[in-house]
Amino acid sequence: MNLASILLSHAKGRPDYPAIVAPAQTLNHAAVARLMAAYAGRLAQEGIVAGDRVGLALADTPDHLLLHYAVAWLGAVIIPIDCRWRLPEKAAVVRAFGCRRVVVEPGDPAAADLPALPFDPSWKDSAPPPSPPVDDETLPVVLSLSSGTTGRPSGSLVSHRELYERWIGQWAGIGFNGDDRFLLATPLYFGAGRSFAMSFVAAGGAVIFQPPPAGPLEIIATAREHRATILFLVPTQIRRLLEAWREPGLALPTVRRLVTSGAAIEPQERRQVIERLTPGLVDYYGTSEGGGISVLAPHEQLAFPQTVGRPAFRVEIEIVDEAGRALPAGESGRLRYRGPGVSRRHVSGEGELLTGDAEGWLYPGDLARLLPSGHVQLVGRIKDVIIRGGVNIYPAEIESVLSAHPAIAEVCVCGLAHAELGESVAAAVVLREGRKLDSAAVQAYARERLAAYKVPDRIVFPPVLPRNSSGKVVRAELRALFKDEISGSA
Repeated sequence: MNLASILLSHAKGRPDYPAIVAPAQTLNHAAVARLMAAYAGRLAQEGIVAGDRVGLALADTPDHLLLHYAVAWLGAVIIPIDCRWRLPEKAAVVRAFGCRRVVVEPGDPAAADLPALPFDPSWKDSAPPPSPPVDDETLPVVLSLSSGTTGRPSGSLVSHRELYERWIGQWAGIGFNGDDRFLLATPLYFGAGRSFAMSFVAAGGAVIFQPPPAGPLEIIATAREHRATILFLVPTQIRRLLEAWREPGLALPTVRRLVTSGAAIEPQERRQVIERLTPGLVDYYGTSEGGGISVLAPHEQLAFPQTVGRPAFRVEIEIVDEAGRALPAGESGRLRYRGPGVSRRHVSGEGELLTGDAEGWLYPGDLARLLPSGHVQLVGRIKDVIIRGGVNIYPAEIESVLSAHPAIAEVCVCGLAHAELGESVAAAVVLREGRKLDSAAVQAYARERLAAYKVPDRIVFPPVLPRNSSGKVVRAELRALFKDEISGSA
């Protein structure tokens, strides 16, 4: 099996059905297959063959999406590169993963220092590759970079079969199908944006393009105009939609699944989403290395708001101690999971190929507990645990409490080095527009709801939290906010 062959089958079975809807063009499945084949032919002319690694550093366009399938056709490996990165960032990924070529936007200033191949719209007239798609489902199709990578880039090699199994998990576990119209509102570089967009074309559905920097009202307008049925947004985008929508009724009346991932949504926000955006909110907890881990369905949003749902389709989850022994329900420990979509081949920051756990388990670095109902409750990240005076403190617990304050829009908690205690608790608090709080008020609120040792010692009030392109908070930059506070108060 080759994922590109699925698009060829749609060209025969539903040639006139819309596959891509963008501001400047609408493509049916027959046109999508023709373009995919032409782009594969152009890459073949450049000497790309099975096993080669091809960087894609392009804007969020239909051509970018179809080039994923063109690389797959040849049995080569997609290396996602954010076109917004600076040259050192792009060069680090190209060097670490040995990209033979990098497809870039015309005029990209980084092109001169990379094995660049500037994209040209005339590629659509290229001859198709001389042979059918490489038929080997064990070949890697994408090197999925580890989320939040710092320093040397690393990632996991995901095969055609493993990526296909992840899509099956989405189709069966979340309910996607070939009649859906998916609104792409996140970058294609971003793992969820890339996977969902590829998945819906493979399912025979349609992808509607409205990627960043589209604002919340633009996203709503596009969803309503094109009657989108599926939408993926990170929590920050969801909050912006809630702030922007001031009309009566639902903002997204046709959207039957609003999928979110990457960070927690607080219980009061879930209710607002259901009442003002769509009742079809879904939490999809997963990793770039292994795909989906768990799903919190729409009907469970208010009943189990502090969880990330039950195990995803065909995924097995265990909570274990440091020795790898399974813990009973209710006890906190290391989360591990396995399933047919979990990659077993990883590439280190030095470019070394590593094999995964012999039994197929993947440890995403989260601490969690299993409820008797089977729901998964995250406690925190192993590396983010704060050890204050020898006591383990989980930032997620404090964040959940503070986020319930009506004046607080977002909060992120981290540990800071402390000479006596080892670490102290610090919180970066983003206030809602027009609201005011000081550190003493936040501490008083926390003191009523948390043990004294969990109350933040230091609090700053930035206008926004520092985030990466996938919407996750960059904790290294977060800690810098407290350094600025020290220098500013000196």
